[in-house]
Amino acid sequence: MYIESGNVPSKDPLQTPLTIKSVTFRNRIISTSHACGLELNGMPAEAYQRYHQEKAKGGLALSMFGGSSNVAKDSPNVFRQLNVGTDEIIPYLIEFSERMHREGAALMCQITHLGRRGDANAGDRLPTIGPSVIRETLHRNIPREMDENDIHRVVASYADAARRCKEGGLDGIETMAASHLIGQFLSPVTNRRSDKYGGSLENRARFGLMVHEAIRNAVGDKFIVGLRLSINENEDEGMTADDCIAAALLFKEHG
Repeated sequence: MYIESGNVPSKDPLQTPLTIKSVTFRNRIISTSHACGLELNGMPAEAYQRYHQEKAKGGLALSMFGGSSNVAKDSPNVFRQLNVGTDEIIPYLIEFSERMHREGAALMCQITHLGRRGDANAGDRLPTIGPSVIRETLHRNIPREMDENDIHRVVASYADAARRCKEGGLDGIETMAASHLIGQFLSPVTNRRSDKYGGSLENRARFGLMVHEAIRNAVGDKFIVGLRLSINENEDEGMTADDCIAAALLFKEHG
């Protein structure tokens, strides 16, 4: 919470309020997105909500939840994530956001498509998809290369998921790029395409920029939209720190 001594605000930077878009956070203390393992059939039910509520009672300003909540059926729940790909989640989000706001804390959700990190043996047993046909190392699936229809379908799924979060009373969302589908398009390790979605950094960023443009159109300008991005892939042929900074600036320039 915002600590004061009499009428003198705290000089501790962590206790200083911060305003982003239309939201003023009471301090700079947040809980970042993670999968807490308390979901109930892909929904943030009572135990899930109370887990975050207790942190709000402790005084943090923002709790981010979801730990890469899935936006589409071909991004299955393999790590006990939430399912933001259905309107069924909206009543849960309304209850969740009201509960957190009563404690004085803001609430945001991380949304994603796993891309090649999914598992064709999970969920609806749909083939995994990705920017290129390169085998994933954990589940050993070989993704189907996304065509233009896949790309526009998934972009729309992100926008629909963000809309559900806004309708549920949340203060914002963030997309997960690191190693997930947006990041897979960004990385030359997993993107070997020769079309407008591959090659240069600008081309590899195109899919992610389309996602963020669709999200912004769905939620308006006052809703917070963030991006979780790796700062260095530490892989041969992977993105360096300078590459990642350049990618971040591209997203910043596009709003």
